[in-house]
Amino acid sequence: MFNMDEEKEKLTKKLSEQYSQNIINIDEYERMLDYINKIETGKEIRVIEKIINENNAECGILTKPESNELTASKEGGKYLSMFSWRTSNVKSVNGNGGEYISLFGTNRIIADNLPKGRTIINVSSIFGLTEIIVSKNIKIINKTTPIFSGIFALGEINKEDEDLPELYIAGQAIFGNITIRIMEEVEKENEFGEKLKEKILDIIDRI
Repeated sequence: MFNMDEEKEKLTKKLSEQYSQNIINIDEYERMLDYINKIETGKEIRVIEKIINENNAECGILTKPESNELTASKEGGKYLSMFSWRTSNVKSVNGNGGEYISLFGTNRIIADNLPKGRTIINVSSIFGLTEIIVSKNIKIINKTTPIFSGIFALGEINKEDEDLPELYIAGQAIFGNITIRIMEEVEKENEFGEKLKEKILDIIDRI
């Protein structure tokens, strides 16, 4: 039977072990501990457990693998942004596009060259920001879940077009944000911003 207090205690113990082994620093330890104390659901427990296991894996410490009903496998790669900024391009490996975790950081995920068929990515945004930029010739199936957070998405795009590649986005935002945008619109905004910047600089030069 699931016991929240016991699960929190297990996570705290694992976190303390990582700190004692210099896998994480004091700032990361305190922030993660503060988040563990605020956990209210089993889903949040699993997300934090994934992050702790990810830290161990990066240091060569093996942990028991977890099962997930519909998620990206290890073949697609794992990308952790912790107190930092990361930009990644989705690469489909046997339908798996990877796992992307943003913990007090920002992940920008770009999907613009996917093969036909379904590519699954799993996204977790915890006190962080995840921006997913998708080309307009890709179907978007958004199945992310907000938990005390915001998901700013386009819903399901090009759903009925069978010939287009499909990006299936699973995961959750916990005290964080997930934003899904169309690449062509982002490029137009960037172009407008550059032109505006040039005009402002030109005006400044003439003053």
